[in-house]
Amino acid sequence: TKAMKSVSGRLKLDLAQYRALEAFAMFASDLDPASKQQLARGARLVELLKQKQADPYPVPEQAVAIWAGTTGELDPIAVEDIRRFESEFLDHLRRNKNDLMQGIQETGKLEDSTIEALEAEIKSFRDSFVPSNEENVPVGSAEESGDEAQDSEQVQIVKQKR
Repeated sequence: TKAMKSVSGRLKLDLAQYRALEAFAMFASDLDPASKQQLARGARLVELLKQKQADPYPVPEQAVAIWAGTTGELDPIAVEDIRRFESEFLDHLRRNKNDLMQGIQETGKLEDSTIEALEAEIKSFRDSFVPSNEENVPVGSAEESGDEAQDSEQVQIVKQKR
């Protein structure tokens, strides 16, 4: 549909830039804030594109999710919360603003009025969204630590004889 085409063009560009910057960042020790933000947005887009196997979202929902990711509406959300935010936001739209989704389905486009309504809905939903861990530090911030590996317990799987 036209809605998917309009958001996927930007998605292709953003993901290509993310992959190039990701490769560069492996060797660079210090990145400027714009590069950090682009890496963070790319990580969110990759998370956004993950779906359960054999259970894809309908095209209007995919278009809304990709629109949210490519326009920066998801930038305040931690990467590890993206899939839950996406699922809950789309559920919110299905329950409370089904007319928006029907409009996208019928016209096949993201009209200006639809985008304005989506911007208002996502802002309102984002303000009420509770992150899974309030202590999360956003990707690309200066306070990231490398202690995550030490914090988790390692579980050993042992094969038992029968």
